[in-house]
Amino acid sequence: MYKIIAKIGPILYVAAIVVTTVVLTIRDANRNLIKEAVIEAGSDIDVSVFFKNCPDDAEFVTDVSQVDTSVPSVYQLKVRYDEAFVKDVTLRIEDHTAPKGIALPKNQYASREWPDASECVGCLYDLSGIAKIEYRDGTPAIQFTGDYLIPVVVTDWYDNSTVIDVPFHVTDDHNAPLFYGIHDIYIDDSEDAKIDYFEGVTYEDDYDESPKVAVDETNVVIGQEGVYEITYKAMDAAGNIRLQKANVHVVKQRATNGTYGAGGGWDSNRHNDVYKMANALAKKLKGKNTTETVKNIVSYVHSHVWYTTVRGNQTFEDAVYQAFTKHSGDCYGYYCTVKILLDCSGIPNMMVKRYPVKNAGHYWNLVKYGDTWYHCDSTVYQYHRGSFIKATDKKIGDAHHRFDGSCLPVRAGGTPEYVKDLEKESKNKT
Repeated sequence: MYKIIAKIGPILYVAAIVVTTVVLTIRDANRNLIKEAVIEAGSDIDVSVFFKNCPDDAEFVTDVSQVDTSVPSVYQLKVRYDEAFVKDVTLRIEDHTAPKGIALPKNQYASREWPDASECVGCLYDLSGIAKIEYRDGTPAIQFTGDYLIPVVVTDWYDNSTVIDVPFHVTDDHNAPLFYGIHDIYIDDSEDAKIDYFEGVTYEDDYDESPKVAVDETNVVIGQEGVYEITYKAMDAAGNIRLQKANVHVVKQRATNGTYGAGGGWDSNRHNDVYKMANALAKKLKGKNTTETVKNIVSYVHSHVWYTTVRGNQTFEDAVYQAFTKHSGDCYGYYCTVKILLDCSGIPNMMVKRYPVKNAGHYWNLVKYGDTWYHCDSTVYQYHRGSFIKATDKKIGDAHHRFDGSCLPVRAGGTPEYVKDLEKESKNKT
């Protein structure tokens, strides 16, 4: 018995060592294995992700070339390692990467509807796709001019999000575009008469370089004598609208040399020339407000035009052309030159004529400052070397400036019966 034990003892010892070694090897192999691994969507699959210390001979048994790593999913795979082990493992492909993109700077008018958040970002990229784009703090409600960074949140389908700060330049614009040079239009009553509604008319806006403009001329009947109202409309990008009216006069016969007298003739050959010169000069004389602009215009005409007697009749444009090119003219020329510059500056004005006329007529301008009308006269007189600017009825009330107030809107310091009042004063003095 002892002899048998002596013979098999070493064998059992060796077997025990072998078994122990195998058990320890299997245990270590299992401990080294990571049964469930996670990789980021879009990355490559490497067998090393399943091991703490990857064996040199580790390899996939499963054909992983068919696995699409761009799409988050779960795969059951087999790996072989340490020459003897084949194990089942789980691969999870997940998306934890936030979307990428760039800001698209915006110009925004405070009064206009804000763009959708999706319009404020571009070049977006995410493997799983973009689920939503929104303003982080809700749609902005900024009312003041300035530069702002507005955060926009971009989120993918796995709830990964990134914040992109979008530069906004906000403009608080409440000023409508301005028209310059709008005037009554005269055409003959022929059926084929053509009208260029924007001849001599310009427009501009303080912010919008290209405001939308149109003319409502639906009332005009070509070929039928009459006076028809038209409306010019301009709208800027902020939604501010300017409406300005004028009339189209359809007359039986076209005047050959323009319409004489009270500045009604807009059909002479000089029309384009004088408006081109007037628009350019009006821009130079433009002030900070109506008061300053009118003062600049009246002072300029008063100091740049020399009074001279004009023989015969002049059209409106001829009178202005003489004032611009020869720096001379009579009271009608002074009136016309101030009027065209006021028209080009978008300032309401109208003619005032001396009444009653005894020896000679006289013309000057009635100008609207805000809601009130005042007299302006740029004519150079021997008895009055200065000019009248923003004058009330009382201030301009002399023998040279008698007029019929009933034909005009009520002026500052005056009444519709101004002529009668003057006559009463004259009688009282005598």
